[in-house]
Amino acid sequence: MSARWQSYLPSANWTRFAVAPALVFIATSIDRNYQTDFWHHLARGQIMANSGALLDHDLFTYTVPGKTFQDTNWLTQLLYARLYAWGGLELVQLANSATLALMMSLVVWLCRRGSGSLLVAALVGVFTFFGLWQLLIIRPQTFSLLLFVLLYAALEMAERQRWWLICAPLIMALWTNLHGGFPIGLVLIGSVTFAVTLRTQCVSMLDGRAVFARISETCRHDWAWLLCLASSVLATLVNPYGWRVYQYVGVTSTAAAGRSIDEWLPPGLDLLTGKVFAVSIVLVVVLFALPARRPSVKQICLVVCFLPFACGSVRMVAWWLLATAPTIATLLAANLPRKLVAEETEPPSLATGVAFLAILVAVIVSAPMLERFNPVFRYVRDPHRTEGDLEAVAEWLPPEHGRVFSRFAWNEYLGWRLRPHYQVFMDGRLEIFPTEVWAAYEAITRGRADWEEILDRCQVDFLILDGTSGYHRALVPQVQRSSKWEHEPAFASGDVIVFRRRASTARENGLRGSVPQAVGFVQGGSANRR
Repeated sequence: MSARWQSYLPSANWTRFAVAPALVFIATSIDRNYQTDFWHHLARGQIMANSGALLDHDLFTYTVPGKTFQDTNWLTQLLYARLYAWGGLELVQLANSATLALMMSLVVWLCRRGSGSLLVAALVGVFTFFGLWQLLIIRPQTFSLLLFVLLYAALEMAERQRWWLICAPLIMALWTNLHGGFPIGLVLIGSVTFAVTLRTQCVSMLDGRAVFARISETCRHDWAWLLCLASSVLATLVNPYGWRVYQYVGVTSTAAAGRSIDEWLPPGLDLLTGKVFAVSIVLVVVLFALPARRPSVKQICLVVCFLPFACGSVRMVAWWLLATAPTIATLLAANLPRKLVAEETEPPSLATGVAFLAILVAVIVSAPMLERFNPVFRYVRDPHRTEGDLEAVAEWLPPEHGRVFSRFAWNEYLGWRLRPHYQVFMDGRLEIFPTEVWAAYEAITRGRADWEEILDRCQVDFLILDGTSGYHRALVPQVQRSSKWEHEPAFASGDVIVFRRRASTARENGLRGSVPQAVGFVQGGSANRR
């Protein structure tokens, strides 16, 4: 091969750098599982885009109608609405995958910066991807992941050039309006600031100069970091709700954990995320103990700060993996043979060019709008199967006003698709539903003795149930035996079956076009608002 053509080929390092971001893009682009969190965010974004005002009260349920809340995801929701209007779900998924791929590219860059080896950085990036895989769906947290890594990179650069600290409050101001996970950014800033301050104090204490000189030098070095932390906290108040945005964060996390939502439970070994988390802890412990390179003060602080959060819930494992990835890469490279981790210096070759081209082609054909050219979709499964089943139900339902009861996750799609003609029992905004609503939902789902009484009180017209996975296995037989509901499903599509209340027991105003009154589970809903 001539030197001219060889100069146009990518090197082995280019291929290594691309592996982890490509994996993230491909895995999230070809994912056609039900998008649990996306649909309600889209519904709110579309309403805000049409009205030109924030949507800070409930419009979708009959259990807490009109209840107010802090919507920390409002900016992401508007973005979803715009993308969906331009290109439907395919464009939204493409943007989500590209954002996550960019996030992983920054992770690999941070690992390469610390370790000096793209091979190690690529391996740690792939390891991090597998830990995050089960958390990577279309939702506002995608932007939290990107902003967390951007913040980490800015703080890394600030250790040499302090002006990078200006980026921290700017990132936090944006983050607060995109997703409620912004407090973890303050944890990162606080951890690094504490580490830098502690390191400066230790160096000063070992210096033989006068006490006053040590204190003076320490203050000059640390004031910028402390100012960065303080200004970042203030930056989080730049949002429509001011300091009250922290109420949302506290209530949401407490409610989700108390109601045993999977993502907010401690990570177990039954999940891939839990397995990777366990391996990462072992890796950190072993690498900290190896003699080739001792961990720095900052690395110790990051581990101590983020490990308790990750032990508490699956959702927090993401921050642990992103915070420790550069540490793992740095210490791993230091303890491996230099010959093994050294970066390639040989010129580009045809083999590396073919490998890079294969990765690029795989990324391109994985784009959602090109799925008809992807054999994974042609021979494995139908795209967006659950959404398709729910859409069929929405098309079948009579075009009058009514109320439906369905499983918690499906209400996200149904609330978006059926509004304003139908309302759902509850959706993903856990912070606005009181304990009695959640208890009623569980009672109906499990077919408890009072399930029918609750449905009567809620004046529910249709049950949209999961007929195959076993989620409603206790409820379906009781519905079929009830005298108030038709014994056979009125409609079925895939996993979804629909039961209709018998006409003799239906409420008079339910299916004749009049809007039903609020159920009154909570005080302060639309029936009680002043």
